[in-house]
Amino acid sequence: MKTFKLPGKRKLLLTSAVFAALFSQPLLAEVKLNGFASIRGTSVSTDGGLEPFPGFEEGELSFKPESLFAIQAQADLGEGLSATVQLFGEGRNDFDIEARWAYLSYQLNDSHRVSAGRFANPIFHQSEYEKVGYAHNFSRLPKAVYIDFEFSTIEGIALDSQFNLGDYSLATKVLYGGWSGEAFSAVTNTFVDFGMDNIFSANATLAGDWWQLFGGIFATEIDGTSIDNSTIFPLAAQGIAMAQNMGATGAQVNDFKSRIGWDGKDAFYWFSGFAIDYNNWLLDFEYVDYVVKDSTDAPNQSWYLALGRRFDNVVVTLHTEDYAQDTDHDFLNGVAHPVLLATGKGINNAFAQREFDGVGLSVRYDFHPSAAIKLDYFNGSDTRPAVGDYEILSFGVDLVF
Repeated sequence: MKTFKLPGKRKLLLTSAVFAALFSQPLLAEVKLNGFASIRGTSVSTDGGLEPFPGFEEGELSFKPESLFAIQAQADLGEGLSATVQLFGEGRNDFDIEARWAYLSYQLNDSHRVSAGRFANPIFHQSEYEKVGYAHNFSRLPKAVYIDFEFSTIEGIALDSQFNLGDYSLATKVLYGGWSGEAFSAVTNTFVDFGMDNIFSANATLAGDWWQLFGGIFATEIDGTSIDNSTIFPLAAQGIAMAQNMGATGAQVNDFKSRIGWDGKDAFYWFSGFAIDYNNWLLDFEYVDYVVKDSTDAPNQSWYLALGRRFDNVVVTLHTEDYAQDTDHDFLNGVAHPVLLATGKGINNAFAQREFDGVGLSVRYDFHPSAAIKLDYFNGSDTRPAVGDYEILSFGVDLVF
């Protein structure tokens, strides 16, 4: 389902209709309201002049890129059944209202809950609350891992489970679903139509008094007709034409296109890491690995490491992160024509061109039981010449209500 947006008055009608449905029969359902918000000013400076991430504004202080607001309504329908709707708006999208979550849940027993509808996609460990700034100590979660995937919400069915293992607890989640929308391509610096079918995800978190170990997988089949036709095949067109002029057969060209294309290919994501909160020292690490297999996509191996110290209601965090991509030409094994082979390698190299790393310092001050002031400075380097070295300075307030 593509992002659901309505212009002008229809946005207000949508909002009114949702709340009217939730509150129209108060005797039948108890409705709870909560939400979260971030009001943040962000200044970005790059050597090359291009913003390092979509939505950021290079060269000026702006409150649009990272400010957001969300309100969530949950109706308890009784006997374990509930309905949840979350309305969400970001400054980068002019606070257009999006029905980000809309799902039903049924509590099977004390340990298991099943949900169906539209909900957060747990791509990595903190993906489900990535937008809730109050839930972590950064102004933004490290971009090397949490790069703002467009498929952060999906439609499907999920099973959440909680297990008591004596001194330890185990939380697991499995889900099945799908997604379609637009995804950002760093190769063309544009958004393209994209889809994921037959998404399967499973993750687990084992926790003790002061530590957590976590890991998970996410597998899907790519609906990549649009990215093939708008990006992959146009990049290969000149090489294919040259190969045909040098005797490449139609069968060789068709085989080559099937190898470089993304449509129908499998994508695989996995993550692992740990979190420690001991005697006011905080240590967090997460490693992720993902790729669209047997295609021109470049394998991604990224991570972040954060060390923090809590001083009463102030937390100071220093972190380093690395977003790395590698070239893998195994998908071209069997391509005999030298021009087609060189073309395929060139496209794979183009998808691997973007890498970045950096170091950040974050300060969090909990001045209120439900709100925190945050200051954040990040210094990074991007391999794209249009970006180069860059700095991000931000300040603001994260809150929950």
